[in-house]
Amino acid sequence: MSTGLISRRGLSIVELLIGMVILAIVGMGLTRIMVSQARYYDHQKKGNLARNVSRGPLNRVVSDLRMVEATAGIVSASSTAITARVPYAMGVVCVSNGTGTHISLLPVDSAMYAGPGFTGYAWRNGAGVYRYVETGALHNDGDLTACNAAGITTLSSDSARVVRITPILTDTASVGTPVFLYRKITYEFKSSLAIPGTIGLFRTIVSTGASEELSAPYESTAKFRFFVGSSKTAQDAVPASLSTLRGLELNMTGNSERIASGATQKERAPFITAVFFKNRLN
Repeated sequence: MSTGLISRRGLSIVELLIGMVILAIVGMGLTRIMVSQARYYDHQKKGNLARNVSRGPLNRVVSDLRMVEATAGIVSASSTAITARVPYAMGVVCVSNGTGTHISLLPVDSAMYAGPGFTGYAWRNGAGVYRYVETGALHNDGDLTACNAAGITTLSSDSARVVRITPILTDTASVGTPVFLYRKITYEFKSSLAIPGTIGLFRTIVSTGASEELSAPYESTAKFRFFVGSSKTAQDAVPASLSTLRGLELNMTGNSERIASGATQKERAPFITAVFFKNRLN
């Protein structure tokens, strides 16, 4: 028994063309959505990178500058560079003898204490004014028994220590006189090494010359401004006497390294913050 072939109706050229047109329209719509999402993601990513430029080094800058002693802690200043005497260990006098002045330090972060760049020390006289010693300043291990004899307990179990500083403090520095060790550090906005053609923020230890680029790129308007006396408004001009400085305003508007897809300029993250010195009498 033979069975005849059953004829089937296939797609016509017109139907095929219509299907391809519909598919192309749907594809174009999906492509536009994907392109739009990719641009949005790139825009968000570049914006985050711009914000990270400003916020990344903030803890480092603030932790250094807020501890600066107000009357003589800033050594030099301009709109783009600040050099400060940054305390990193504090303590009190135990005794002065022929070998030097023995100091009982408060507990301090071991990494911070062991960092390079010791510049000098400062002590507070009876009038509440800090006197700085840099020329020939040295510090070595001190004598714990000398502090015990003076009735000063050292919290050695909590990373405190006793050090001996020279030159010896004068006789007006008695038992219990506050003393701190410091490093001279420069913060500066200048041409970036990591991203040529842009501005970076650098941290330099003056005594060693070791310089670190903390972040980049910043806008060319990045700068320091100055709080003088009791004023709540920062000024652009460097005060005639740096002893009147009581804080700094940091204008740190960051940029993205590259232009986001579909944009015409780099993303920017406006950022302004202030640091007021803690060690101040007025």
